[in-house]
Amino acid sequence: MLFRKINHILFQFFHFNKQERNGVFILGSIIIVLIVIRLSMPYIDVKHQPVILTNATPIVNVDTKQYTIKKYKSIEVENTEPTYFTFDPNTINATDAEKLGFSKKLTSTLINYRNKGGKFKKPEDLIKLYGLKPELYQRLENYILIPAETKHKSKDSNEIQKKFTFEKRTLVKELVEINSADSLSLVYLKGIGPGFTKRIMKYRGMLGGFHSIEQLKEVYGMTDSLYQILTSQIKLNSDVITKIPINVIDFNTLRKHPYFNFQTAQAIINYRFKHGKLTENDFKNLGIFSQEKLQAILPYLSY
Repeated sequence: MLFRKINHILFQFFHFNKQERNGVFILGSIIIVLIVIRLSMPYIDVKHQPVILTNATPIVNVDTKQYTIKKYKSIEVENTEPTYFTFDPNTINATDAEKLGFSKKLTSTLINYRNKGGKFKKPEDLIKLYGLKPELYQRLENYILIPAETKHKSKDSNEIQKKFTFEKRTLVKELVEINSADSLSLVYLKGIGPGFTKRIMKYRGMLGGFHSIEQLKEVYGMTDSLYQILTSQIKLNSDVITKIPINVIDFNTLRKHPYFNFQTAQAIINYRFKHGKLTENDFKNLGIFSQEKLQAILPYLSY
């Protein structure tokens, strides 16, 4: 009895009439045809037509440093921060000039000026270059290095070398004031070449000037022997150092000073926010600097 009942249920569920059987047959045939076509496609040689894009793709304009998108949208590429190093305006190439902050137009003006026979005999001559802004010259002034060979014209290389040697000997007769000396004055010092000249001037700029000759020991690569050689050739005027307005300077500028870091700059900003302006005693009592570091920092502060 139970078997008959189950058999009846299965019969009712799986039984198809003639119309339903025809539908299943047609559907199965279609599925088989589609499977055969799909399996045959890799063997069918289809000639692909080139795809033509109607929308303009982004174009990079290298000369103007702009991205042009669909003819009407232009995004200006931001210039990176300038990299400062000693250079001779009579020989610097276009790539290095742009690294120093020259625009492409100004770089082209410089190259054209030289190609027409123009020469820079002293750093101040660069001011005459058409299109050079005074602010850019002030930033680059201490990095301009014009060798004596460029300053003296001669057909005889031996004569050039004699003049170069004579000028070097003349320059080092007097002590060089380290805070105001340009790159040409420093490079002629005994034991100093273009590499150390660049390091000294860069560190001097970061500090705001030296208030003690001993700070030269902080220049990267300075050895005791080289320091002893230098101290006999230089003098120091600490009155010309750039002061730090500690009560108004912003966080980002302060943290870039060699004697400060993220934590110490933040501590000073937080103190000003909570207590107002600092005095020298307040600064000493912050407790974030060692006694040695305080002695180095205090001469730079103005309140």
